[in-house]
Amino acid sequence: MENTLGIGVVRQFNVRGTGLLLAGLTISLATIGCGASNKPILPSNVQKSEKDSGDAGPAVVHPEYANWNRFPVGTQVTRYRVVSNALGEVQVTTVLTLSEKSEQHVDVVSQVNVLRPGEPLQENPSETTRFAASFALPKGLTQEYFQLPSNKAKKTGEESMEVLGKTVTAELFEWTESNETGPMTVKLWRSDEVPGRIVRQEMLIESSQTKTIEKLTAVTW
Repeated sequence: MENTLGIGVVRQFNVRGTGLLLAGLTISLATIGCGASNKPILPSNVQKSEKDSGDAGPAVVHPEYANWNRFPVGTQVTRYRVVSNALGEVQVTTVLTLSEKSEQHVDVVSQVNVLRPGEPLQENPSETTRFAASFALPKGLTQEYFQLPSNKAKKTGEESMEVLGKTVTAELFEWTESNETGPMTVKLWRSDEVPGRIVRQEMLIESSQTKTIEKLTAVTW
């Protein structure tokens, strides 16, 4: 399940044989599908308003397009995530590659590998996501809404961070998500100087003490 613009989504990894459920949160900005008609997925109340009114707001730049368009085709970033608690851990490696860019869109190919305890590495097929250069701002929402990693997120500061030999300025966002396992606190460091913008993520589900840490392990600038 992909994240939606401005809304955090929980992704769960069920480790067979141990009964361990490890929950991780993927924070990213994405659009529906891979076609040129992509538009942001909106909260249900906004979807209803849009359907009833038929109004289209001004065109605004898609934040993911703005970020990836800064880099040359072939740019690649690798994210390494570890989801763990007292019973074990799941390791997830995601490789993102900028495969195409134009004045209308950028295409980003993602390939995800998952390693669970006692199981062979699961290599998933690659998927391509197309980010349009712009989209019509939905009625009732501001452009700032789509700049947030979650509609609950608050910017709490900025930090200088070393990213594989390069110093970048990262914005720090913090918030709490809720899911069937209880509240989950989230910290996200994000920088437009990095392909894909995510520099580091930390999540904690209080009830199970399930921790998720995601960091960058490779970047081609």
